[in-house]
Amino acid sequence: MTLQSLWRLARPHTLSAAIVPVLVGSAAGALGGGISLPLAADMLLISLLLQIATNMANEYFDFRRGVDHVGLTGIAGVIVKGELKPRTVLQYALLTFLLAFLLGCVLGYFRGIILIALGLLSILVAILYSAGPKPIAATPFGELTVFLLMGVLETLVSEVAAAGRLSAAGLAASFSVGFLVAAILTANNLRDRESDGVRGRRTLAIVLGEPSGLKFLRFEANMALVWPAISAVLGLLPWTAALTLLLLPMSVRIGRSGPLRRLLPETSRLHLLNGAVLTLGIAASLAIR
Repeated sequence: MTLQSLWRLARPHTLSAAIVPVLVGSAAGALGGGISLPLAADMLLISLLLQIATNMANEYFDFRRGVDHVGLTGIAGVIVKGELKPRTVLQYALLTFLLAFLLGCVLGYFRGIILIALGLLSILVAILYSAGPKPIAATPFGELTVFLLMGVLETLVSEVAAAGRLSAAGLAASFSVGFLVAAILTANNLRDRESDGVRGRRTLAIVLGEPSGLKFLRFEANMALVWPAISAVLGLLPWTAALTLLLLPMSVRIGRSGPLRRLLPETSRLHLLNGAVLTLGIAASLAIR
């Protein structure tokens, strides 16, 4: 395993999806009082490790099921190209999952054993996402899975890790995170719709088709930005969280022009910016109290 191979397996462009829920969850936790920065940092590392391990597992299982082969590979393609043996990639994936679990035990010690159980659940779903005869990634339920796991659950767990409590604000903010992380998957699947069809997949992008899939993608992106404002009107989030509305011009332009390969970087960029603006918006409310 070279550093270059490890970097490609980690799929750096996906790591913002691991960072945003921790930032937003920690900010929501701060609304109710102080937070623990060391435990928030532990949660951030856990989130990054889980994302990297999931990417490695995806690389391994796609190869084993014959989804990746010469001329048709996933993002990294290190197995198909002969850079690494399948067993090596699997070993690194399991090791990374183990490291995430051990760091999760630290959170469990300080914040309660329920976090360890949720960590094990996350690892199981991450494996099932790519493994088995019918992985979640190959079905129309991928968006719902990442919405719940990488949006709602990860944001709420991050709030508990940082603040030791849950709040209505954390739940409201988690939906904004979930909509856009699901949008990232939709953008990826729209780009890969034809090759996924050849691979025998049945993603939501394939079920909807390109025109409806693009409309659904914009719906996810727009909802992520509008949701904090709705939550502010309902009194669940501070008014400063509605600053995410400033990003609406970006979301309405997604997929309006240019090739489909631009969808993923555009959506990933919006996800990161939304997470940053939402975090800063929540934090700003603390400063002006």
